Amino acid sequence: MKKADITKQQLAESTGYSYQYIYDLLNGRRRWNEESLEKVCHSIGLEVNVVSSVSAQTPNLPEHTSERLREVLAENKRLCEEVGNLKTAIKALTKGW
Repeated sequence: MKKADITKQQLAESTGYSYQYIYDLLNGRRRWNEESLEKVCHSIGLEVNVVSSVSAQTPNLPEHTSERLREVLAENKRLCEEVGNLKTAIKALTKGW
């Protein structure tokens, strides 16, 4: 934004978002998504290309293989979430020890 010499208010106006929404994005109070990232980057003169890491790494796999890969990745995500929940529970249980 400094290089583009654009303020948060100007960024809000050029993206169609409210000032508060832009403020929250920039301060980590809201999550970026593909649309918000694209609008903000366009407004400050940056080009953004969002590429799925799965499709980028496996462009020529047969369809059934890609489906199985998606299943494995979904299961991996679920297991990671469970591990995170377990870590939180262990911290809570051992807090006073």
